[in-house]
Amino acid sequence: MCKIRLIISCLFVLFVCNVWGQQKVVSKSLEPEQSFDFKTFVSPSKKYAPYTRWWWPGNDVSKDELEREIQMFAANGFGGVEIQPLNIGIPMPREKISEILGWDTPDYYSNLITVFNAAKREGLKVDLTNGSGWPPGGSYLDVEDGFLSLNHADTVISGGQLVFAKLPKAESSVKGFSKLQAVVASKVLLSKMKEGTETVLLDSSSVQVLTEKVKTDTLRWNAPEGKWKIIAFWAVLSGERTMTVAMPKQGPVVNHLDSTKVLKNYSHLLGTRTGLKPYFGDPLRAVFTDSYEFKADRHYSFDFIDWFKNHRGYDITPWLPANMQKGYNMVEFMNPHADPDFMFSDEDWRLRYDYDLTISELLEEHFLETSKNYLERKGLLYRTQPYGLNMDMMAMAGMASIPETESMNGSEGRLKLTTSGANLYNRPLISAESVVYGNRAYATTPQMIRLSIDKLFAAGVNQIVYHGVPYRYQNDRLPKEGWYPFSTPFIPSINFSSNLGESNPYWKFQKKINEYVSRTQHAMQVGNPISDVLIYYPFLNFTGLTDNPNEIFTRGTIDKSNITDEQFMDPQAIAVHEWCVKVWPIINELEKNGITWNWVNDKSLQLAEVTDNNKLNIRGNIYKGLIIANAPYIQIQTAERINNLASIGLNLLFIGNIPDKQPSFRNWVENDKKTNDYLTSSLEGAFSKYEKNNIVSSDWISFIQANCPIQFDNPYPFIRQSQRELADGSRLHFIWNTSDEWQEISLSINDNFSHCYWLDAEDGTIQKNKSSESASIILPPYCTRILFASTEILSVANDLDKVCLSPVRAKKILSLTKWNIRTDNKSIDDTTLFDWKTKEKWKYESSIGQYHSKFKLKRFDKKSKYLIDFGEVKYTAELYVNGQLIGTRINLPYVFDVSNYLKKGENEVLVKVLPTLLNGFIGNANSGDKKYRQFMGKENNLMSEGLIGPVSVYKKHF
Repeated sequence: MCKIRLIISCLFVLFVCNVWGQQKVVSKSLEPEQSFDFKTFVSPSKKYAPYTRWWWPGNDVSKDELEREIQMFAANGFGGVEIQPLNIGIPMPREKISEILGWDTPDYYSNLITVFNAAKREGLKVDLTNGSGWPPGGSYLDVEDGFLSLNHADTVISGGQLVFAKLPKAESSVKGFSKLQAVVASKVLLSKMKEGTETVLLDSSSVQVLTEKVKTDTLRWNAPEGKWKIIAFWAVLSGERTMTVAMPKQGPVVNHLDSTKVLKNYSHLLGTRTGLKPYFGDPLRAVFTDSYEFKADRHYSFDFIDWFKNHRGYDITPWLPANMQKGYNMVEFMNPHADPDFMFSDEDWRLRYDYDLTISELLEEHFLETSKNYLERKGLLYRTQPYGLNMDMMAMAGMASIPETESMNGSEGRLKLTTSGANLYNRPLISAESVVYGNRAYATTPQMIRLSIDKLFAAGVNQIVYHGVPYRYQNDRLPKEGWYPFSTPFIPSINFSSNLGESNPYWKFQKKINEYVSRTQHAMQVGNPISDVLIYYPFLNFTGLTDNPNEIFTRGTIDKSNITDEQFMDPQAIAVHEWCVKVWPIINELEKNGITWNWVNDKSLQLAEVTDNNKLNIRGNIYKGLIIANAPYIQIQTAERINNLASIGLNLLFIGNIPDKQPSFRNWVENDKKTNDYLTSSLEGAFSKYEKNNIVSSDWISFIQANCPIQFDNPYPFIRQSQRELADGSRLHFIWNTSDEWQEISLSINDNFSHCYWLDAEDGTIQKNKSSESASIILPPYCTRILFASTEILSVANDLDKVCLSPVRAKKILSLTKWNIRTDNKSIDDTTLFDWKTKEKWKYESSIGQYHSKFKLKRFDKKSKYLIDFGEVKYTAELYVNGQLIGTRINLPYVFDVSNYLKKGENEVLVKVLPTLLNGFIGNANSGDKKYRQFMGKENNLMSEGLIGPVSVYKKHF
């Protein structure tokens, strides 16, 4: 949730003032079932239901209301909640301050226990955020428990003499806390690299490490002739403090690079004093840590230099100047992108890579592994979003009990960094912070939810955690909808979706949405994930991994005209962006031909083996091939391993430029050559192929397809999919039509499977496929189906020959063009359909629209089916024909089978359309209502509303 934290971190102060090898699944509770059950699919248990983040207004909650809301969650198809108490946008009358700021008090833990007991009765699970607000930490920690930063101070001396000099000190956020780590001397080649920059060019051949010549912070050195820059490196406290913690004051963010501090934090949050131990495992399932975005110049730990020597193979001390840069480890959206303070050469990027990789390993060792081990020993799970810093994101995903991604990551490439890591490291449950987008508060509709979660499912996610539902909280300074922390009149610049709580007009449909999610998650949690090929991801950064031009719904909207391209200043992000522009066409070629893919990291490839049939085996996961496409570099250990694997039959495809370097600074000239030699040699493998142009050849596509038990018969560029395989070889394929049109697809099925079934998770229906050799289906716009190819013959209780609602092969017999429209405040008769936001008198309307129309049927054929297609609906349609309720559609397609309700002669149609609240809120703000002032000036955010159509009646013969 990096963008959310950007805004809040900028504004919160104003508001206040105003294993590395084989990995095994540790917890038996996460081991996937290896059978798929039709009955469970139709009526899933809570085990497969979605979770939601449940925001509390600090500790200003009542036990009665907590119990009511737990019952509410259970009754509406949720499987669990993640409790996050925080202090954002809450009015603070004097008599309420102690309750709001009462997190981490006995009363708070008493409230938790009330929730746990209620959750056990209702069969729900509960996760806890790692503290209150974010990042983890609080005023219960000592200032020394916070993050360290490696900062520097420098001076210039004249050589040719014995120097006695008091070292300059780097400033620390805590007075008196500066610990000297190293001292380096270097001659200066240029005091300023160019105008507008303060970067100092150092002479690398002159560098001397002087740390041992310092006593009591005083340098004693017989300096050679010349002018010398003396640079002292100090470990200082970064001073980062928590945000929105519901306590009287904020405190230090816990030092994630020191396991003793991490354990101190957990001992406080989960210790005996809390009374939570009896609930560990049931219903308290997991502790959650949000993404790793921090505020520091350069992260550091006291074991950093020794760790670096042991793992990078050289001493970083003489090269530390190249890693000094103001705000280098600031979260991207707050990063000043300053120039480096010092420079040795154009190869300094390697020094920064080595430093970043070391920090990544320390974070993994001290925080992720410590968290997972500590929690799992207590019967709990560790759930986390393993990204934010420059780090090995796939390895980090492998260190979580439940790795998590988020909708706001947008690009399927970013989403797949987490899901790929989970798959590579055998983490069966992959969650996602879902339906969260910037600048989209109160814009969430059922269609938006479907698009958001289907995108996640197609990327490999199999547990939805909505963002989210606020505790029902009201006072006279809040609007009638109550408190929602991410759209508030008290901090107007905060604007994030989604308020899915009871004040949301679409809450009445949430159970139906959750039933869809539960059915899909049952299918996507059984068996093991299958990806056909791996694509090497060389970077420790994902900021530049921008949208695939062929994907949809990356920023919470279908309309790409309102999406501006991301701009990057960081050289690493620019490199990622330039690379992914070349890689997306390759990925799109795979996707349209039905070939699934995952990213792969260096560590996983360094452990890979080749099977007898030339496939890649990584920790027991089997892949049909490896693609290295335009990678700017590759670790030398990876290149060597690929060469070895290619010599024994690896199916290897190089596309574009073959890497001619590795990223480490250690012996880089020699190791660059070795790396290129390894990769060049790997091209001689019997199953190696090289495509110089940026394409995937049809021959290679066909080779991969030949090894797939289920194949696309034609290219389908509009399909995204995710696949699972059961222990008996049966397959489950989640297939998503990403287009706004009805699409027919056909697939070839090999003889491994006895029968195939099409599953519709929206209504729980199951259709047996008529052929054993092929499967075809017409997919509605933006909708999904799951293909179950079974190795056994199964009986299906609700095998239905469903009426296909597609109007594509039906005859259009008339259009409904004239309507009478009524809302609570407005009416218009005998009008054509229009988008409310285009009419001045209608643009702020947010009550239900009732649309009336009549039409005549000259003849009525009882042997035919009659359909009404309402075209574009904003956003739900409840249909009545001749006074009888037909049903409600909450997402595309807005098509109804009305065969049993029409008659010869005159027919009357009533459609009730439910818009969002957003346009009304904008109208309230513009009218001067201070309770909605966060919507002031948001005219560009007005949403299309109403029945837009066109509305057509079709006749379909059978």
